[in-house]
Parts: sequence; structure tokens; C-alpha cells
Amino acid sequence: MDSTGRITRNGGRTLDPNTGQYVYTSDVVYEGPCEFKQGGTQAANVESAGQLLTAQDSILKLPVKGTENVEAGDVWECTANPLDEALVGLKATLKPGGAQTFATSRRFVVEVIST
Repeated sequence: MDSTGRITRNGGRTLDPNTGQYVYTSDVVYEGPCEFKQGGTQAANVESAGQLLTAQDSILKLPVKGTENVEAGDVWECTANPLDEALVGLKATLKPGGAQTFATSRRFVVEVIST
């Protein structure tokens, strides 16, 4: 895994005493090596607002060790990718899944939320 990423979880909100506004916080759940693969081998046609779109699953692979607390709803962000710097800053939400016996990595289906 040549890329590096950070996975965060919504930590709630706190009141900023200086502004009186609520500030949303996030907790870092994992930071380290990862592998992102966009698009799956099977595409599904989706109709949205009269348009026919093609939806493909993207996969995020993480090492098994150190990622036990990663769960659906967490947000992954690519922080470094030496082979394609355009991926840095890409964010995706993790969907349920990722467990299997004798796994060499944790694989999560993700939904890209920003590029």
C-alpha cells in the first residue's frame, strides 16, 4: 500500500465561547497506509432526475492490524499518493462491510464525497 490516508469520525459539537457558535469536531480513528480503487467490475444503472447514470463501487483497502475501530460512517481522506498526487484530498464515506476470515487487508466499499 503506497498511499497514506486519514480516517476520522464525527466527534460531536462544542460551543465556542468566543463566537457563541457551535463548532463540529472530528476524531482521528486511523492514519497510515491504504489503497484506493475507483470503480468496480460491475456497474449498475441508476435513474436520477430523469438522467441515466452509472454507479460503480469504489474500494478502500486498509491493513488488518491497527484498523479494528474503523467502521461504517467514518470518513477517509487521501493525505499522500506518490504515484498520483491528484488523489490527495479525495474524501470518501465508508459503507458497512469489510470483514472476512483470513483477510490480508480490510476492504470497505466507499462513496466518494469530494475530489
